[in-house]
Amino acid sequence: MKKIFILLLFTLVGTTVSAQKEVSAKTIFETINKQQSVDYQDATIVGNLDLTELSNRKRIKNKGNYEEYKSFVAVPISFKNCTFKGDVIAYKNLEEEKSRKIGNGIIEWSNGDGTTYTTDFEKAVVFENCSFAGKTEFKFSHFAEKASFGGAKFAQSANFKYADFKQEVIFAKSDFDEYANFKYSSFKQDADFFDVRFKKYADFKYANFGERVTFKSTAFSNAADFKYAEFSNDANFDNTKFKAGFDMKYSNGKKYMNK
Repeated sequence: MKKIFILLLFTLVGTTVSAQKEVSAKTIFETINKQQSVDYQDATIVGNLDLTELSNRKRIKNKGNYEEYKSFVAVPISFKNCTFKGDVIAYKNLEEEKSRKIGNGIIEWSNGDGTTYTTDFEKAVVFENCSFAGKTEFKFSHFAEKASFGGAKFAQSANFKYADFKQEVIFAKSDFDEYANFKYSSFKQDADFFDVRFKKYADFKYANFGERVTFKSTAFSNAADFKYAEFSNDANFDNTKFKAGFDMKYSNGKKYMNK
């Protein structure tokens, strides 16, 4: 009887391990490109997921001397408890990027003009409790519906510069190991940054918060930059830890904090 029990136990363990899914980023791209919704749980995504190359990509007119193309994710996408081994790309510029250090953080920018590719999301976006081993590039992305990155782990730089969140956005309990770039981002509805860990430079300079925003119980291990930020409604900084100081210079609106 003992031998049978041990054999059954190993059989169950083997079943659990084999249940872990490994999915290629190419497969996910093709699904989205066919305008089919995406829903994955407990999966490992292998390869770079480049959403700037969708077949509905359009050339956007602009006043500069560079070209800009925009793709549109027209279906809801949902990833829960997933691991992304490569980069998640909703923005790229073909020109060589350079970097410089500010404090202990890394800031990247493009030098001059170059062809730019961006992606908008027309339906709900969910990346809950996901781990991103590579970069996450959402610069200039528009999120038309609710977006959730709750519990996400960002191992490399997370770029949400100029991102436009038109509905509620959630980053609660997320970890940012490197540069978190929310400069010029727009939050039209509630923004939830409850209990977040920013280990490097957190850049919210010029960010616009149209409704309530909370940073309650969040920890900033490096500089927290809210210079010129606009707080149209209440901003909650209760029990927020600023270990390297913060800059609220020229910011406007209601802000309150208890330590």
